[in-house]
Amino acid sequence: MKTTNIFTFLLACGLAGCSTQASLTVYSQPEGAYLVEKGSGKSYGVAPTTVVYDASTLKNFRNAEGCYVVKGFEAKWVSGATAALELITLCGSSTGAYNITFSRPQDYPNLDKDLQFALQVQSTRALQQQARAAQDAADAAFYNNLIQQQRSTVNCTSTQFGNTVQTRCR
Repeated sequence: MKTTNIFTFLLACGLAGCSTQASLTVYSQPEGAYLVEKGSGKSYGVAPTTVVYDASTLKNFRNAEGCYVVKGFEAKWVSGATAALELITLCGSSTGAYNITFSRPQDYPNLDKDLQFALQVQSTRALQQQARAAQDAADAAFYNNLIQQQRSTVNCTSTQFGNTVQTRCR
């Protein structure tokens, strides 16, 4: 890294504040590759997905240039095509947000299977977003109803009958 780049990085950290975490969003082209972390074998599901690294994890992976070198991923599509990186260098973001895209090897057969699966992934994601929106609307209506009930006036009248007090509220 050149001295001017280091200065720019330090200036950006000084002005914006260095992030205490980093997020890496892993995409695949076509969408829908299954992601496994290299070395650990930890599964991250179907791309796209976001991995968040906290400050305590990041400090263990800082290199001499001030960048973070984290474990890479293997992306595997339903056709069997794979792409992998052993390590990923996170560098140059003042916000701590990084992106990487794994591209399917063009010469691997059965691209049609991967494209069909990508459409299914997109369809499922759209249904999940609709369900989330419906749940958010239901939660908002429930909350508003509770607030409205709390705001309504309750009128109570108490009447004494001997040693008993009877209270009626409307």
